[in-house]
Amino acid sequence: MLTDQYRITFQELCELFANICGSRAVYTEKEQLYAYETDHTLRMRCPFEVLVKPSSPDQIAAILSECSRYRIPVTPRGGGSGVTGGALPVGGGVVLSLERLNKIISIDELESYVIAEAGVVTDDLTAAIQQKGLYYPVSPSSSGYSFIGGNVAENAGAVNSCKFGKTSRYVLNLEVALPSGEVIWTGTNVAKSSTGLNLTPLFVGSEGILGVITKVVLRLLPQYSQETLLLAAFNDLKSACETVLEIKRSGLSPSAVELIDSDAIRLTAAFLNRPLPLVTAETGAHLLVGLQERDADAMRDTLESAALLLAKFTPRDVLVAQTTEEKNKLKELRFSIGNAMTAGGRLYRDIDACVPVARLYDYAMTVKTICKEAGLNTACFGHALDGNLHTMIVMSNDEEGIDVVVPDDVLCRIYEFAVSIGGVISGEHGVGLLQKKYIRIQYTDEQLRIMARLKDLFDPNGILNPGKVL
Repeated sequence: MLTDQYRITFQELCELFANICGSRAVYTEKEQLYAYETDHTLRMRCPFEVLVKPSSPDQIAAILSECSRYRIPVTPRGGGSGVTGGALPVGGGVVLSLERLNKIISIDELESYVIAEAGVVTDDLTAAIQQKGLYYPVSPSSSGYSFIGGNVAENAGAVNSCKFGKTSRYVLNLEVALPSGEVIWTGTNVAKSSTGLNLTPLFVGSEGILGVITKVVLRLLPQYSQETLLLAAFNDLKSACETVLEIKRSGLSPSAVELIDSDAIRLTAAFLNRPLPLVTAETGAHLLVGLQERDADAMRDTLESAALLLAKFTPRDVLVAQTTEEKNKLKELRFSIGNAMTAGGRLYRDIDACVPVARLYDYAMTVKTICKEAGLNTACFGHALDGNLHTMIVMSNDEEGIDVVVPDDVLCRIYEFAVSIGGVISGEHGVGLLQKKYIRIQYTDEQLRIMARLKDLFDPNGILNPGKVL
């Protein structure tokens, strides 16, 4: 408890927080804290002492200043959608929720950017932007409950990142509260700047270990009025991966190329338990290809090129969907995999390594071999055109209800192979808690020392999101 570990009593700390943001924003009862002890990482749960829900950057900065003064751990929390333990309060102490910072401040239609508080739900933000005739393309699968500040802190990706890139491409400027008690802006809202060091990229993907993002300024695009989906089935995974390579070489710019291997197809088809497009006993892999264009003529040309290319690699018909109903049918299997993997009390260990597209097949087969040798089942699917294939290790509970744990040597072998072929251990989900021990596979000691020095510069007392990343 805080009374045993720190230079301030539990009661005194709560009174400090109440003076900063009001007593109604401070929570200490077990039932009030319960939902904040966990995120979407396996079944991990971390108890802590105090939950605070400030409503302004100044309140956040004041809370951080006091916690830094007494060296009390603070875990910033967005929507809790992470799968690597980034929002788990492993050090106990304080969870700082951003949920009350939920306003869209302005959308500048002329300059094409939006200013929003960090606690705005991603889907709410994209809907408001769309109403203005603009487009924000990075909508992760958790967009219905993830916060935009959390997306920035994790540098989130999405199924359409192969065309539009990740969150970092769109961040112009950030407002950040620091443990020193200061609130700073990291950049500018203009399209170009060559003035001084750019602080903004330091905080994009920093996973809450340097400061707490309170506002974001995001660059926007014109809307894409034309959207089409194609589904192709292949006899084997190798043919599907060769098709991905050909798409890469072709100059086409699809908005999504989602690869689904036979294990993921069988698992999900059994879960849905009904006929699905292009799912037969002979199906070895699927490619779900998304196209987005700004006018009908461009879509017609792109669709023709994509369909012809896919037809070269599969003996089956390529399905095309243009209405909402048609698209929902084609993408149902892909977006039901997560539910299928957790059905019946199962768990999965998410491995989202990103590798060169030319080595995608080698990587997938190596993961399958490593896991098969260890008696583990896999389901591989994901963002093939940018090499970010999610190789999920699907686990079942044993007879006593104890979770089966993936052996450390299995994970080491997978990450070591990914890095050896020019890849990284995480393409979009971050390091957090789960991947922390493997970061040394990718980075040298000197690189990690530089990162640690940056952490010390912004957070000299080490209070922010302890136990994560470094």
